[in-house]
Amino acid sequence: MYNANKVHQITRMAILTAIIFLLSFTPLGYLTIGPIAATTIQMPVIVGAAMMGPVSGAVLGFFFGLSAIIKVLTMPGADPFATLALAHSPFAYLVVCIGARVLMGCLSGLLANALRKAPIFHDKLSALSYAITGFVGSALNTVFYLGLLWGLCAEVISSFYGVDLAGVGGLVIGTAYAAGIPEAIVSCVVVGAVCKALERIPAFTYRLSA
Repeated sequence: MYNANKVHQITRMAILTAIIFLLSFTPLGYLTIGPIAATTIQMPVIVGAAMMGPVSGAVLGFFFGLSAIIKVLTMPGADPFATLALAHSPFAYLVVCIGARVLMGCLSGLLANALRKAPIFHDKLSALSYAITGFVGSALNTVFYLGLLWGLCAEVISSFYGVDLAGVGGLVIGTAYAAGIPEAIVSCVVVGAVCKALERIPAFTYRLSA
């Protein structure tokens, strides 16, 4: 039984990791709605965290960050800013990319765990708990990523966008509002729907006793 559960866990993680890399290296990672482009790559991480717990969320967050690093190294022209940030301080950008996503995945799992224990979200309202996790998880991704970028790579932001160091904070906060809110709304809807559908697949259901 233990071996079977282990195989199921590895299979689930492999599927979600494959989806993360698929989204990272294709236009599917960015959903355009009118003038708004919302990142979707954080969604498999949040789904995994919600369905399998904070440890799985952290691991999937690591692969999310790793996919970003690999993309910069193999496709430097795809994101000139990321390429410049990596060249300026490889360690700092590594912390930004991976640290932000690991934290996001772990905290999303902890949030989903807490909501699952709340009586109000049992049964028919479980989709609402997933939707909340999707919204908050995506917002955390934005806050952690841009916050660490501001703290560790402010000079790169200033140089690339031609603003004074004093104005970097305003630029970062404006970007967080403009991009983060639409991404959180999309993630709220998608994560809620996907997790509710996955509830019907026992292999994807996180057990609190595990």
